[in-house]
Amino acid sequence: MLSNTKVEALRTQWLNTVEFPFTPQPFDAEGGRMHYYDEGSGRPVLFLHGCPTWSFYYRKLIPSLSKSHRCIAVDHLGLGLSDKPKRADYHPSAHAKRLEALVEKLDLKDITLVAHDFGGSIGLEWAAKNRARVRDMVLMNTWCWSLRQNPVIRFVSHAASSKMNQYWLRLINPSPKFYVPVLFADRHRLSPWIQDQYLHAFNNQFETYCPEALARAMASRDGWFDSVAAEVQHLQDKPCLLLWGDADMTYGKDALARMHRLLPNAAVHKLAGVGNYVAEEVPEEAVRHISAFIT
Repeated sequence: MLSNTKVEALRTQWLNTVEFPFTPQPFDAEGGRMHYYDEGSGRPVLFLHGCPTWSFYYRKLIPSLSKSHRCIAVDHLGLGLSDKPKRADYHPSAHAKRLEALVEKLDLKDITLVAHDFGGSIGLEWAAKNRARVRDMVLMNTWCWSLRQNPVIRFVSHAASSKMNQYWLRLINPSPKFYVPVLFADRHRLSPWIQDQYLHAFNNQFETYCPEALARAMASRDGWFDSVAAEVQHLQDKPCLLLWGDADMTYGKDALARMHRLLPNAAVHKLAGVGNYVAEEVPEEAVRHISAFIT
C-alpha cells in the first residue's frame, strides 16, 4: 500500500506538478489504497477516467469547472497514483463498488458524472444503482455493452489472456506507449511529455495488472456489460450530454448511436475530427460544452 510519503515521492520524480498541481487524497478501498483529487466547492462534479489513463486526463477541465463546482477526480485502483496490487479484483464491477464506497464516504449528492472510456461503463453501473445521488451526466466516447463480437476487442482480450503474451507485455510495458497515441485523431496533439505522464503512472512492467484485467473483461462472457446496458434505461430521466469525438476508431459514431438509443433524451454534440481523448485533444471546447450543460 502506497503511503502519502511514497506518493509524494512519485509526484516529485516524474509528475509535472505545474500542469497537474492537485494534491492526492487517500482512500483505503477494498483491495488497496486509491487516490482522488478534490478541488473547489459547490455542487459536485465527479470525474471518472478510462484505461490506461488516469485523472491527469482531466487536468485542463478541473481548474475551470472548480471555480463554481466541487471537482472530484478518482484514480481507479491499479491506475494513476492509486495502488497497483497484483491480486486485487480489477473487474469493472469491483471498480464500481469501490467508487460507491468513496462517494458514500464523501457523502456526495446532486452529482454531475463526467466519464470517459471505461469510466463510462463503471460510472453508469454505479449511477443506475445510486440514482438519488445523480443530477446529470456527461459521457465522452464510452460504452456499456459487451464488445465480444468486435474482432479488434477479441484480439486484444485474447492477447491479455495469454500467459506468454502477459510475459512479453510485462517485458515491453506497452500499454500507454501504444494505446494512447493510436486513439488520437491527430497525434500532433499528443506531445512526448504528455505521453510520459501516462507512461510513468506505471512505474514498472509489473504494474499493468489492471489494464490487462480490463482488456480481458471487454470480451468476457460473464454478462456484466449486458446487465449495465439493461440498467441504463433507469437513467433516461437524468439530463445527459453525449460529448463525442467522431473520429474515434474504437468508440466513434456507431458507439454514439448505440448510446443515444439507450439514453434517447440525451443531448448530443459531435466533435468533428476528434478521436477518443476528447478532454486531451480539445480541452477548451470540452470545458465550454460541459459548463454550458451543467449550468
